[in-house]
Amino acid sequence: MNSSVPQRRAFTLIELLVVISIIAILIALLLPAVQQAREAARRSTCKNNLKQIGLALHNYLDTHRAFPPSGVSAHGTTAAGWCSLTPGPGTSYSFAPWTVLILPFLDEAPRYNKFNFSGPFISIQDATAFGSGDAGNRTEWFRNNNKYQCTSDPNSSDATRSNNYFGVQGGETPACSNSAGARLWMNSGVIHHNSRVKMRDITDGSSNVFLVGETKYQSTNQTNSQYYTWASSDWPRTVGSPAQVAAADLPINSGANTPDTGHTFDIQSRMFGSYHVGGCHFLMADGSTHFFSENTDLTLYRSLAKRADGLPVGGFSQ
Repeated sequence: MNSSVPQRRAFTLIELLVVISIIAILIALLLPAVQQAREAARRSTCKNNLKQIGLALHNYLDTHRAFPPSGVSAHGTTAAGWCSLTPGPGTSYSFAPWTVLILPFLDEAPRYNKFNFSGPFISIQDATAFGSGDAGNRTEWFRNNNKYQCTSDPNSSDATRSNNYFGVQGGETPACSNSAGARLWMNSGVIHHNSRVKMRDITDGSSNVFLVGETKYQSTNQTNSQYYTWASSDWPRTVGSPAQVAAADLPINSGANTPDTGHTFDIQSRMFGSYHVGGCHFLMADGSTHFFSENTDLTLYRSLAKRADGLPVGGFSQ
């Protein structure tokens, strides 16, 4: 009696191509969803960073009865003090920035204690031309702090010392400027040079005034002598720039984004922005956080950056 052995049937080339095509289509459909989920997680982490910074700023306010300044110096907040000061090599012109002053309230007390607050803080990397600062402060200046980094920023890493969160020094009208008006110094916001703004000074209402906003414009090119870190202080000189603050002067995300190719002084003090699609987060003076579209009305945007302009605001997104 004959027995038949079943024959194995292999895939034809056409069937194999069909299977590969289906897999490719599924991957093409799933990949954007995965990327969106990852960005949503990064965006949530970034928002949480701002909330923690907000809590730290309010704890600083409770302790010192005022919000911290962007930087401290012995020079006044007049045009002569900010824009015309020209110290010689090695001369101190600024002390601790707000990003260092709030460290104890970010669970960073041991690191805070490593700084010498009686000594000078440097602004940029070129110590020969612009002051070496205190040796201990310079050591900490070269260490990164990921609590000031947004994970959506591809330049954020343990190897970079950047800051993605700038205080809001005001909007629209500078107190003075450097570099033909490209580097703005303002005092109409909550955090600015030598500021000591109290809650009672925010007469527009704490829920209607920016405190801190996202930035993607701080230089991250460590081979450039004009390189900032999260611990840089203000640089009040004829060619200088504020360090840890920006103004709501130009629309969100409107500047060329090249922080890794050279210095960004001519745009970093004039606008805010992020790597999140369509806008960036802002921390309000009441501690709440909101995402603002890059298409936000410019008049409204500038008004929110001022603590006491008396103009009505509203309509911003969550």
